[in-house]
Amino acid sequence: MRRAPTIAIIFAVVGLALPAVAAPPASYDCRSRISSLRPAPPPAPGDQNPWQCTTPKNHRLSTAVDWFRNSLEYCRLTTSAYQAALRVAYRHAARYGPKDWIVFMDADETVLDNSLYERERQRCGVGFTQLTWNKWIKAGMASGIPGAAAFTQTVHALGGLVAIVTNRDSADDEVTRANLKAQDIWFDYEIGQPNGEQDDKSQRWRHAVAILGKTVGGSPKAVMWVGDQVTDFAILDGQGRIVRAMTQRDTGEHIGTRYFLIPNPIYGGWSKNPEN
Repeated sequence: MRRAPTIAIIFAVVGLALPAVAAPPASYDCRSRISSLRPAPPPAPGDQNPWQCTTPKNHRLSTAVDWFRNSLEYCRLTTSAYQAALRVAYRHAARYGPKDWIVFMDADETVLDNSLYERERQRCGVGFTQLTWNKWIKAGMASGIPGAAAFTQTVHALGGLVAIVTNRDSADDEVTRANLKAQDIWFDYEIGQPNGEQDDKSQRWRHAVAILGKTVGGSPKAVMWVGDQVTDFAILDGQGRIVRAMTQRDTGEHIGTRYFLIPNPIYGGWSKNPEN
């Protein structure tokens, strides 16, 4: 794992009050990311339905995938979102004790970048299929979203718990965890979607709170959510208990203060909204 920021370690070790808003400045190298995006490896011998495009067509990438992979704007918006989230994490670290607070995060397009899969599908003029998506996941080739590793490592150093709840198939939890570790994404808990369960993450969020409480021997409180869709955020009641997931019909209140949105123009529940 990447070394945690020195300032966070000092505060944690000597027990000093953490600064309310102080956070290390963004230092992510966006130019390096854009120039070093790797090409797809060749398919495995005999694979008749690879996730890779073996015969590219004269098909231009969508502006969404192009922007996601190649623009400075995407990288800086993402790192800025993580910096804003980190400032709030410092406030929680000053308010709660070590392992008393939880940051919930999504995986795909929040901490893991699957744009290479999207690029390959579009190069062949085809879209998402469950078969090729499953093969992509098992390849464990998703890279890290800009700013995600530093954010999770710092939350850990500040005493927070990171719980990653994804709608990937729970049967792929082992390979997902390996992919997260390979990208220096810290997590204390990860869970996918059990077969037959709805996409709504409410039940898994509640379960994660209970499991983490047993693991750390306390009653940690869910205080923050980071995701690329509003359905990655929980609607809470007056006592801070998880009621349900946010939907496109909600107002989006607290995005930017409790919930932090990572840009994803490629896919999402918003695509089912009426066109205006």
